[in-house]
Amino acid sequence: MVSTVVEIARFVDRLTELKALESWCTSPRATPLYLYGPEGCGKTRLLKEFVKGFSERFEDAVAIYIDALERSSIDRAVIAPRVSEVVRSIVEDIPGAAGAECVGRVVANALARMLERLVARRAVEGRYIVVAVDDVARAIGLDQVEWYVKWLYELLWRAREEWAPKAVSFIVTTSEGASLDLVSRHRHAHISLVWNLGRDAFNELVQLLKPSRAVDLEELWRFLGGNPGRLIELVEVYDWSIDAWMRDLEARLRPFIHEISRRGLLRELRAVIEDPDALADPSMPRMGELYRALVERNLVMYRGFEALGGARLVPDPDLGVGRYYAWQIPAYRYALKRLLEGG
Repeated sequence: MVSTVVEIARFVDRLTELKALESWCTSPRATPLYLYGPEGCGKTRLLKEFVKGFSERFEDAVAIYIDALERSSIDRAVIAPRVSEVVRSIVEDIPGAAGAECVGRVVANALARMLERLVARRAVEGRYIVVAVDDVARAIGLDQVEWYVKWLYELLWRAREEWAPKAVSFIVTTSEGASLDLVSRHRHAHISLVWNLGRDAFNELVQLLKPSRAVDLEELWRFLGGNPGRLIELVEVYDWSIDAWMRDLEARLRPFIHEISRRGLLRELRAVIEDPDALADPSMPRMGELYRALVERNLVMYRGFEALGGARLVPDPDLGVGRYYAWQIPAYRYALKRLLEGG
């Protein structure tokens, strides 16, 4: 019963982001849209809701969602409202797709072939084309991200020039800060941030999940910072127990503290725990090394790009959100601080 409630309640708010995506996808665009944000902030659900809603709103839309991490099920790997049977038949014809080790990755890499088949069926001419590829960095690997985004950029221009759509849009997402660094080196993508839920929306989600005990909304906000994925984990795995969740989090982060200590970066880590913008402090030349270590573990991220829809992410010292850098959720800095203090 909990899983059913979680699946229904996970998506709340995001009206600003949905409106921004619709605006993006109904106008000719020169680059793919690259969305990044904290793990668990809701990018996947946002894309699924958008693809479904876009198809319902525009009768001349071909909207396709690809889960690049889906391992075995074509039905879960590809969601294509109103053209699902056509797309499924095309995907099943892709060599190696059925029974592939990771069918989502196969489909993501065969995107051009799939669109060409739709063109041959005259399924895209004069229509909106939207293709959203979710979690592309983890699926294809960091060494391929730059190539893939450039390939999408070239495919977008080819589609515009040869296939006569009304508009064509490619959207890709990632939670990997390292891939963001790679993509931002070039002009092949427009980059936007998707952050955790705001406080009111997060509290609404908490209530929709029908907690079985009295919960402290202030405590949930202080530790989770509005992250719906971590809230789902707290409900399903820890039965709303912040203490149990934090104990496991500290256990997972303890080896990281040992590594940082061996590398002589404890002073830098303490500074970032107090203020994430210390990562840009020129007086601490080894901050770059610490930043790479934190990003590799999805603990912090650069937040300097404008949020999707133009919503302003206000710096908040209590949540570990600086002007340029932020902890993905506040609990990470609390856990690391406790471990440094010998907890």
